[in-house]
Amino acid sequence: MSINSIKRLSVFSTIFAFTTILHGVVLATPAPTSHTTKGLTTQNSPTAHQKLNITKQQRLQIQLARQQRDKNIEALLNPSQATKFKAALQSRQRIRIVLKSLDLNQDQQKQVQSILQTYNQQIKQILSPQASQPISNPVGTTQPALQPIKK
Repeated sequence: MSINSIKRLSVFSTIFAFTTILHGVVLATPAPTSHTTKGLTTQNSPTAHQKLNITKQQRLQIQLARQQRDKNIEALLNPSQATKFKAALQSRQRIRIVLKSLDLNQDQQKQVQSILQTYNQQIKQILSPQASQPISNPVGTTQPALQPIKK
């Protein structure tokens, strides 16, 4: 009698475990996504899938900054790395993935990181709203001089 109850308990627990696992697998399937994207999108901003409204001048400045970044990085590389770098950029691979595949030494990594930081700052400056609006100081206005606080 006790052997039958042990068998039943074993079968029941196996069925319960199987259904629990199967339910977890069903819930873990990814939701369908749209494969159509329109326009230029940002990747690391809170509004990650919104179009960027940039002017032709900003677009040209970004292109020039990117070309300078690539030249600076290429100057750090040995000939075989430079060849791989050029080929990867021509095939439009992402710069971070390309750099990881080049097996850079510590010094190269630090210099590339510095180049990328400078490039990112340039892009932020180009895309900032203040960069697209001229700063105007009305003629004849002066700011009051700061007076030291007396104790």
